[in-house]
Amino acid sequence: MMRRNDRLMMRKLLATLVAVLFAGPLGCYNTYDITLDELGKAQEGGGSNAVKVQTDVGDEVIVTENSKIGVTDKDGTYHAVSPFNFTLTRGQLVAPDEDLLLGRDQIDTGNVKVVSGTKTALLVAGGVAAIIAGALVITLTAEDRKEFGEQ
Repeated sequence: MMRRNDRLMMRKLLATLVAVLFAGPLGCYNTYDITLDELGKAQEGGGSNAVKVQTDVGDEVIVTENSKIGVTDKDGTYHAVSPFNFTLTRGQLVAPDEDLLLGRDQIDTGNVKVVSGTKTALLVAGGVAAIIAGALVITLTAEDRKEFGEQ
């Protein structure tokens, strides 16, 4: 039989697992570094609001309106930029949605974040399995229900 402290600990563990599950989508992206010239292609969306950019390692990635793109400055700080709504000139980056103005010489690299289907599926499956396992442990270790007056 489970003691009250054990049940509270199991509930806290289950709550922690649920919190991790909800925080997980933050880590479901593959991040690719791109040159500023390639990032400049995402200034205009073309006819279909999608452009292909080439990563530093030679992979092709498609940038759409829903993609997450940005730049990392020389200090290592990441700045998000809205796709198709920024201007990258020879001298500076202007992103009005983010109220961002950076000199081109301050930028280290461009970044594109693409949703990873594999990471997302594994995260969801792991979260569901953890919730089911927690519920089973609580159910199987719970004391029998006692009626009023029983000891």
